[in-house]
Amino acid sequence: QLSEKDKPYVDIQGLTASTMEILLDFVYTETVHVTVENVQELLPAACLLQLKGVKQACCEFLESQLDPSNCLGIRDFAETHNCVDLMQAAEVFSQKHFPEVVQHEEFILLNQEEVEKLIKCDEIQVDSEEPVFEAVINWVKHSKKEREASLPELLQYVRMPLLTPRYITDVIDTEPFIRCSLQCRDLVDEAKKFHLRPELRSQMQGPRTRARLDMIYVSGGFDGSRRHTSMERYDPNIDQWSMLGDMQTAREGAGLVVANGVIYCLGGYDGLNILNSVERYDPHTGHWTNVTPMATKRSGAGVALLNDHIYVVGGFDGTAHLSSVEAYNIRTDSWTTVTSMTTPRCYVGATVLRGRLYAIAGYDGNSLLSSIECYDPIIDNWEVVTSLGMQRCDAGVCVLRE
Repeated sequence: QLSEKDKPYVDIQGLTASTMEILLDFVYTETVHVTVENVQELLPAACLLQLKGVKQACCEFLESQLDPSNCLGIRDFAETHNCVDLMQAAEVFSQKHFPEVVQHEEFILLNQEEVEKLIKCDEIQVDSEEPVFEAVINWVKHSKKEREASLPELLQYVRMPLLTPRYITDVIDTEPFIRCSLQCRDLVDEAKKFHLRPELRSQMQGPRTRARLDMIYVSGGFDGSRRHTSMERYDPNIDQWSMLGDMQTAREGAGLVVANGVIYCLGGYDGLNILNSVERYDPHTGHWTNVTPMATKRSGAGVALLNDHIYVVGGFDGTAHLSSVEAYNIRTDSWTTVTSMTTPRCYVGATVLRGRLYAIAGYDGNSLLSSIECYDPIIDNWEVVTSLGMQRCDAGVCVLRE
């Protein structure tokens, strides 16, 4: 029982008379007028008294007021009062408007952990890493004595290899904070090496060389009359496709996979021949280069990345439907033949889940398949698992983390 049950009144701490009046009006009328002046008192009071309608109205009002100058504060306010949808909306807003957000006091007053969380996020929308670097420097300069020691840790989350060589030499190299720190100099040297030694880029891939915004790439294919060398890229932030550098060889039925920030296009059919050649696209240079070809010509093969190896399963070599499997070592640019599947499969779906490679359905040269095989790279063995409910050929396959 409540201790106040025998008292003539209940004293609710932190609730003003004007706020209580608004809440009582809502109880009787189910309407509430939220304003800039009352929302900071109204939302905590609505949470305290469990008035969900008022809480929802406050959250909707605050979301409508999001601005680069206040989104970080609204995010923290929402987190304090467990307003999950508002907190997520403010988080997304701060990522979308990062260059403007970092110009305001709320960013400058963040602690180091909060700055790290923001700048290491893949979703912040910037045209280059310049505003990220400048945000870190400005944050440190605001309180040099207390924050200078944090600079090396923060710079680990600035993707300096993605900056232009001119910016690195003209701006970063001349920044006094950078010149005075050996750890910072090491990060700058890494960025310079990335530009000076392009042949080593595949070995230097990591969080600092990964583009922040994921995009969709489409390469090669057949339009009904000819095979293509062209590649297009889709940017979901501006809902726009753009043309990129052409492959060296036209390909239909090729496999496409991303490994360490580089795109690999494998095998396929050029209109005359089944191919075993492999090309690699570096988004930093915009150029395709050839790498070591596969041992077997393949079109319609399944392709997936597992443990720094690109696996190519099955396909058609122009004569036979294949059960053989090859693995490409990204670091050594070499191919290894691994254990074959139990069934030949062309137009097979391939994906990776929990450290294992799955080959899904396809066509064996006589019949469409519903069977699925699972490959364990540790023991180099294929195992047949539960089949699909129906036969499928050339199906789309993906993994969704729920």
